[in-house]
Amino acid sequence: MPAHTLSERAARAALAAHFTPGQLTAELAEYTPAEVWEGRVRADASGLLSSYRPREELAQAELTCSFVIPSDEEWPTALADLGPACPLGLWVSGRERLPRLTSNAVTVTGNRAPTELAVTRAHDFATALAQAGHTVTATLAYGIDSTAHQAAAEAGRASLAVLPRGLDGAHPHAHAPLLRSVLGNGGAALSLYRTGTAASGATLKASAVLMAALARAVILVEALDHAGAMHAAETAVDLRRPLLAAPATGDVRSSGNARLIDGQLAVNSPDPRLAVALPYARVARAGDVADGDLLLAAVGKQGADYFTTPYIAHPEPFNPSCGCGVCCLITVPGDVVVLSQGDPWESCDPWPADDLLLIVSAQRLTDRPLEE
Repeated sequence: MPAHTLSERAARAALAAHFTPGQLTAELAEYTPAEVWEGRVRADASGLLSSYRPREELAQAELTCSFVIPSDEEWPTALADLGPACPLGLWVSGRERLPRLTSNAVTVTGNRAPTELAVTRAHDFATALAQAGHTVTATLAYGIDSTAHQAAAEAGRASLAVLPRGLDGAHPHAHAPLLRSVLGNGGAALSLYRTGTAASGATLKASAVLMAALARAVILVEALDHAGAMHAAETAVDLRRPLLAAPATGDVRSSGNARLIDGQLAVNSPDPRLAVALPYARVARAGDVADGDLLLAAVGKQGADYFTTPYIAHPEPFNPSCGCGVCCLITVPGDVVVLSQGDPWESCDPWPADDLLLIVSAQRLTDRPLEE
């Protein structure tokens, strides 16, 4: 393909307006965005692409918001984890604030029509996260997400709004004042979609995926199974982002939480202090776990297998003659470490030293999130 004068920004904006990243993976691996756009125009028999004016469309849209691309300093590097699904660009209001906000983003999401308990939990989680310096990240939807933004504002902290439509309006429309409040409080709003794009089922799902990818951790306050918020939770599982699901209540509106917890795909806790610690979770060898570290999950090739009860580690030498009924069963060769002796279980907790665990270091637990 010949070289073209169309800028990378204009070409990416044009491609993003008509295609998903996955539809362009092979071409972008070989050609520049400008070359890919020109090739698509030549192959388009409908005339739709040839009638589109990338430079003019970009200039018009940027009267409302900025289009940020991967080569920009403001680009959230966490999105690289999406691989071929990484966005071609992001439309942003509050561009200059984006690096600060996304560096410690934590998603708080859930039902549009939540229970009263879930609203209280959402407010408590978001308040604790904001006060700890994390960026509360949510849609503008009714219920859990809008409550999270409001709690962050009450705490005097900026939040990050992810919209499933163009940034020339809010979704839902009634939350236009909330969008103005987010921006007025030092926050930012971003979207995968250019101005004029309306919300749809597809944009809602893609935006939930984006929201999880941006975050260092995801908090699912309450979700009906298969509801929109579950897309964010399932993306967290796929991308191995730490995921907290508040305890299911038996109400059908928490059926999504119940499925994740039963499958050991999320840490189960109502404690906002654990939500504050969760973004600092990291993978460590069992043999390297220190006294006071918080143990969240075993980590294998398939990802994290969360414990029913997170617990504080107190490493002890392994004693194969221990009579607890578990230590005597260890037959694997190599070093073994006991991380807890009877707490929170009745027996010891021996681990091969090279096994991997998801932990939060004791240094990050300025206020222990769980009772020992």
